Parts: sequence; C-alpha cells; structure tokens
Amino acid sequence: MHTPEARPALRTLLTRVIGIEGPIHEELLVQRAREAWGVGRAGSRIRDNVREVVRGLVRSGKVSVDGLFLDVAGRDELGARVPGAGDAVRKAAHIAPAERQLALYELAAECPGMSQDELVRHTGEFFGWRRMGRDIRAFLDSDIDELLGRGRLKEADGQITAVG
Repeated sequence: MHTPEARPALRTLLTRVIGIEGPIHEELLVQRAREAWGVGRAGSRIRDNVREVVRGLVRSGKVSVDGLFLDVAGRDELGARVPGAGDAVRKAAHIAPAERQLALYELAAECPGMSQDELVRHTGEFFGWRRMGRDIRAFLDSDIDELLGRGRLKEADGQITAVG
C-alpha cells in the first residue's frame, strides 16, 4: 500500500470509497484504505501514497477537494447521512460542513420554530452523537451562523426557521 506499484489498486479503492462516502474527510479515507488492505496503522509512507493517488484523481477531474474533504467531482445532490445499524458514528470534524448544514436546514424546515439549542440537540441526535461536547456544539453553532448569514435560516424571538 505504500509503494508506487500499489497505486493502481489504491486508485480503484479510493475512487469507490469517495463515490460511496463522499464528501469524506481525508483522515477517514486513509482509514478506509488501511482497513481494506488489512493494515494496522497508516504511517507516513502510506499516507503519502494515498495523497499522491488523490492528487492524481483531482488532476483527472474525477474528484473534487473542499478543504479536508474529498468528493466525486460534480456530484449533483448531497445528502445528510444518518449512521446505519452497526456503522461507527462519525466525529463532527469528519462530517463536511455542507452535510452538517444540510441536516440543520432540513431539521429547521421539518420543525420550524425550534430554539438554537433544540436545533443543535436534534442535529446531534440525527448524526448519532449521544453527548453534545464543546467541539460538536462549536461546529453546529458555526454552521447555524453560516446559514443565518447566507439567509438559509432566519431567527426571530429565539426561534429558528428555514427560509426557501
């Protein structure tokens, strides 16, 4: 997995994982590759090889990059994904801001008039987080601020509603 000879097989694997799980955090992508190859840990040579393959996928136009997240280039629809039975719950940092914001927006549209605390709690439950730590709260509060700033959410009298 760490040699140039592994790159064609790694390219096939990474393309498949990005297609299924995109947008996916680069750390999770390395983890998925490591697990698929049965490797206990990913050292710098493995990480460098994964990054090299990803750079090639980006250059070819198959994959897009948004910060630390990779996705299929030109993906039409983004969905907010709930963890399935037996799936590991993703860390807040491993969920693309666009996906977190989509979940927030859809929950606000489904249940208009929630307070920000209620919206954050319901979004945490959506993603399978049992506890609402400071890091999760910070991500979601920032996402709500972003949505308010873009006019996708509005807040009046302490209640948040989806716009549009």
